[in-house]
Amino acid sequence: MQLIKAQNNYKSINELLDKTLDKTINEKLEVIQEQALFYVGETPITWTDLKTSTNGTTWSQRNETVTVLFKDNQGAFLRFEYNDEVGVEYYHFI
Repeated sequence: MQLIKAQNNYKSINELLDKTLDKTINEKLEVIQEQALFYVGETPITWTDLKTSTNGTTWSQRNETVTVLFKDNQGAFLRFEYNDEVGVEYYHFI
């Protein structure tokens, strides 16, 4: 799917599914997009993004930064920086 997405310059897997499913299947199917866990600026960060990240991974946009301080198979501690405010939150993997 990633290869087809790249070859056709689709912006996301959802766009690929929208364009190919309509051509190949006569039924109307509902494609469920993974919900955002949180946003960094306008960029959604999902559970999949968090689970595949490593310690030290940083997402940043404008004056907002989120850094993975510690992550293992159980969960992750994230450091949120916004302007001059800093906070740490724990996300548990179910």
